[in-house]
Amino acid sequence: MHGTTPHAIERPYDGCGKCLLGVRRLSRVKLATSSPEWQRENGLTAAASIGAHIIGWADDWEVSGATNPVTRPSLGPWLRDERGPYDGLVAAAVDRLGRNVVDCLNTGYKMRDEKKMLVTYGHGGAWDLDDSADENRFTMEAWGAQMELRAIQRRNRDATVKTRAAGRPKGKPSYDFHYVRKAMGGKIDQVELHPHASEVLREVARRILADPDNVTCSSEAARLNRAGELSPADHPAVMYGKSAGGRPWSPQSLKSILLSEATLGYLMHRNKPVLGSGDGQQSRVRSSSAGPPAQA
Repeated sequence: MHGTTPHAIERPYDGCGKCLLGVRRLSRVKLATSSPEWQRENGLTAAASIGAHIIGWADDWEVSGATNPVTRPSLGPWLRDERGPYDGLVAAAVDRLGRNVVDCLNTGYKMRDEKKMLVTYGHGGAWDLDDSADENRFTMEAWGAQMELRAIQRRNRDATVKTRAAGRPKGKPSYDFHYVRKAMGGKIDQVELHPHASEVLREVARRILADPDNVTCSSEAARLNRAGELSPADHPAVMYGKSAGGRPWSPQSLKSILLSEATLGYLMHRNKPVLGSGDGQQSRVRSSSAGPPAQA
């Protein structure tokens, strides 16, 4: 980082004109991933290369690249001018800003029009979108990101078609269910309630319904964390013999589980129950007493 210490590069807003917001994004956070670290290092290096410093990080983990930057949980409020002042954005690559040409250009032009800087690792200096050469290069990198996203989406669609044709669920089961395979490494034969996780969820629901004025998703998430209950992020890992990452319960995830129709055992596709072709009713893979929240 050109001899500049991270402490000097990361410091609060001081009005120097080069106070940048670091942008990081990752679609799937796994225990083995090093992406957050290399995105941070590349962001620090890019900021140092132009004598700027980073006032904070807009970290959007578990956020698809197809999400509009303006609606992202962490970056969005900055772009909507709902946070404090900043002089521009710095990211490890253009595809951390967005995964399609429109989103990238909208973000880039917003920085240009507001006289703010836009910096990415590997580009010499800040982007100048008033310069045709820089604008063309930025557009090409955004186009490359879009092509990669479309390839990923196509692979996912093909995989979904194949698993659906084979009558198998796709993706992870809901927190309170687990897949059952009669043969090790074989196809999924059925989906059943997980004895412990399902009881944890029932207890949460009972407590909230019994005293909704005082017991909330926030208080229940805190209670589960104090009790050492594995979060929905760590529970599947431990269930399949991996180490827990120590990720806590959050009120948002608990609320999503409680309100999800997948928890009722419906066959789900794109977060909505699949309707039967004959009667138009919501489809279950098994009976309502133990129907699996399979993803179509």
